[in-house]
Amino acid sequence: MPGTRRRPLWWAVLTGVTVVSISTVSPVELTVAGLAALAGAFAARRMRPAGGVRVTGFRHAARAALALPYGLARGLAVLVSSVAARPAEATVRWVRLRPGADAAWAGTLIAASPDTCVIGIPGDDVVLVHALRPDAGPVEAAVAGTDGRR
Repeated sequence: MPGTRRRPLWWAVLTGVTVVSISTVSPVELTVAGLAALAGAFAARRMRPAGGVRVTGFRHAARAALALPYGLARGLAVLVSSVAARPAEATVRWVRLRPGADAAWAGTLIAASPDTCVIGIPGDDVVLVHALRPDAGPVEAAVAGTDGRR
Protein backbone atom coordinates (compact mmCIF):
# COMPACT_ATOMS: atom_id res chain seq x y z
CA MET A 1 0.00 0.00 0.00
CA PRO A 2 1.53 3.37 -0.99
CA GLY A 3 2.41 5.68 1.88
CA THR A 4 2.51 2.93 4.52
CA ARG A 5 6.16 3.67 5.29
CA ARG A 6 5.37 7.29 6.13
CA ARG A 7 2.90 6.47 8.92
CA PRO A 8 5.68 5.59 11.40
CA LEU A 9 7.35 8.91 10.55
CA TRP A 10 4.14 10.84 11.30
CA TRP A 11 3.69 8.82 14.46
CA ALA A 12 7.26 9.49 15.63
CA VAL A 13 7.03 13.24 14.94
CA LEU A 14 3.68 13.62 16.70
CA THR A 15 4.84 11.52 19.66
CA GLY A 16 8.03 13.57 19.90
CA VAL A 17 6.12 16.86 19.90
CA THR A 18 3.79 15.59 22.61
CA VAL A 19 6.59 14.23 24.80
CA VAL A 20 8.63 17.43 24.46
CA SER A 21 5.56 19.41 25.54
CA ILE A 22 5.35 17.48 28.82
CA SER A 23 7.83 18.40 31.58
CA THR A 24 8.20 14.95 33.15
CA VAL A 25 7.07 11.87 31.30
CA SER A 26 5.49 8.97 33.18
CA PRO A 27 4.73 5.63 31.49
CA VAL A 28 1.02 6.51 31.41
CA GLU A 29 1.71 9.87 29.72
CA LEU A 30 4.01 8.19 27.21
CA THR A 31 1.32 5.64 26.38
CA VAL A 32 -1.32 8.33 25.96
CA ALA A 33 1.05 10.40 23.81
CA GLY A 34 1.83 7.39 21.62
CA LEU A 35 -1.83 6.45 21.15
CA ALA A 36 -2.87 10.05 20.45
CA ALA A 37 -0.01 10.42 17.95
CA LEU A 38 -0.99 7.16 16.25
CA ALA A 39 -4.56 8.43 15.87
CA GLY A 40 -3.26 11.76 14.56
CA ALA A 41 -0.96 10.04 12.06
CA PHE A 42 -3.81 7.86 10.83
CA ALA A 43 -6.09 10.91 10.45
CA ALA A 44 -3.37 12.92 8.66
CA ARG A 45 -2.81 10.15 6.12
CA ARG A 46 -6.55 9.81 5.47
CA MET A 47 -7.35 13.54 5.22
CA ARG A 48 -5.05 14.38 2.31
CA PRO A 49 -6.69 12.02 -0.21
CA ALA A 50 -10.15 12.89 1.13
CA GLY A 51 -9.56 16.58 0.49
CA GLY A 52 -8.09 16.01 -2.95
CA VAL A 53 -5.49 18.71 -2.25
CA ARG A 54 -2.50 19.02 -4.54
CA VAL A 55 0.02 21.79 -4.07
CA THR A 56 1.66 22.83 -7.35
CA GLY A 57 3.40 25.78 -8.95
CA PHE A 58 6.42 26.50 -6.75
CA ARG A 59 8.13 28.85 -9.22
CA HIS A 60 8.12 31.94 -6.98
CA ALA A 61 7.91 30.22 -3.59
CA ALA A 62 11.54 30.85 -2.59
CA ARG A 63 11.30 34.55 -3.40
CA ALA A 64 8.07 34.84 -1.40
CA ALA A 65 9.50 32.87 1.54
CA LEU A 66 12.55 35.15 1.63
CA ALA A 67 10.25 38.19 1.75
CA LEU A 68 8.21 36.67 4.61
CA PRO A 69 10.31 37.84 7.63
CA TYR A 70 10.30 41.45 6.40
CA GLY A 71 6.61 41.11 5.53
CA LEU A 72 5.83 39.88 9.05
CA ALA A 73 7.69 42.77 10.68
CA ARG A 74 6.13 45.34 8.35
CA GLY A 75 2.68 43.83 8.76
CA LEU A 76 2.96 43.91 12.53
CA ALA A 77 3.96 47.59 12.40
CA VAL A 78 0.98 48.36 10.15
CA LEU A 79 -1.34 46.41 12.45
CA VAL A 80 -0.12 48.27 15.55
CA SER A 81 -0.41 51.66 13.88
CA SER A 82 -3.87 50.78 12.52
CA VAL A 83 -5.11 49.86 15.97
CA ALA A 84 -3.66 53.08 17.41
CA ALA A 85 -4.76 55.50 14.67
CA ARG A 86 -7.62 53.60 12.96
CA PRO A 87 -6.79 54.71 9.41
CA ALA A 88 -9.33 54.39 6.63
CA GLU A 89 -6.72 52.89 4.29
CA ALA A 90 -7.94 49.30 4.57
CA THR A 91 -8.84 47.79 1.24
CA VAL A 92 -10.11 44.63 -0.40
CA ARG A 93 -8.37 43.75 -3.65
CA TRP A 94 -7.85 40.94 -6.12
CA VAL A 95 -4.25 39.76 -6.42
CA ARG A 96 -3.49 38.07 -9.73
CA LEU A 97 -0.55 35.73 -9.25
CA ARG A 98 2.45 35.38 -11.54
CA PRO A 99 2.45 32.41 -13.90
CA GLY A 100 3.79 29.39 -12.05
CA ALA A 101 2.59 30.54 -8.62
CA ASP A 102 -0.19 28.48 -7.03
CA ALA A 103 -2.95 30.16 -5.03
CA ALA A 104 -2.74 27.57 -2.23
CA TRP A 105 0.80 28.31 -1.04
CA ALA A 106 0.82 31.95 -2.21
CA GLY A 107 -2.39 32.69 -0.30
CA THR A 108 -0.95 31.06 2.81
CA LEU A 109 2.19 33.20 2.65
CA ILE A 110 0.21 36.39 1.96
CA ALA A 111 -2.12 35.62 4.89
CA ALA A 112 0.86 35.10 7.23
CA SER A 113 1.34 38.86 7.49
CA PRO A 114 -0.51 40.34 10.48
CA ASP A 115 -2.01 43.12 8.36
CA THR A 116 -3.36 40.92 5.57
CA CYS A 117 -6.21 38.41 5.41
CA VAL A 118 -6.95 36.19 2.43
CA ILE A 119 -10.73 36.06 2.25
CA GLY A 120 -11.12 34.05 -0.92
CA ILE A 121 -9.34 31.92 -3.50
CA PRO A 122 -11.71 31.87 -6.47
CA GLY A 123 -9.18 30.37 -8.88
CA ASP A 124 -5.73 28.83 -9.22
CA ASP A 125 -4.13 32.15 -10.14
CA VAL A 126 -5.99 34.75 -8.07
CA VAL A 127 -6.66 35.48 -4.38
CA LEU A 128 -9.00 37.99 -2.74
CA VAL A 129 -7.16 39.92 -0.02
CA HIS A 130 -8.29 42.27 2.76
CA ALA A 131 -5.35 44.47 3.74
CA LEU A 132 -4.86 47.30 6.21
CA ARG A 133 -2.72 49.19 3.71
CA PRO A 134 -3.40 50.29 0.13
CA ASP A 135 -0.10 49.03 -1.29
CA ALA A 136 1.20 45.49 -1.64
CA GLY A 137 3.39 44.02 1.06
CA PRO A 138 6.68 42.32 0.23
CA VAL A 139 5.27 38.78 0.01
CA GLU A 140 2.33 39.93 -2.09
CA ALA A 141 4.68 41.78 -4.43
CA ALA A 142 6.88 38.68 -4.73
CA VAL A 143 4.03 36.43 -5.88
CA ALA A 144 2.02 39.02 -7.82
CA GLY A 145 4.81 41.03 -9.38
CA THR A 146 2.69 44.21 -9.29
CA ASP A 147 2.13 47.01 -6.84
CA GLY A 148 -0.97 45.11 -5.62
CA ARG A 149 -3.53 47.81 -6.51
CA ARG A 150 -6.60 46.41 -8.21
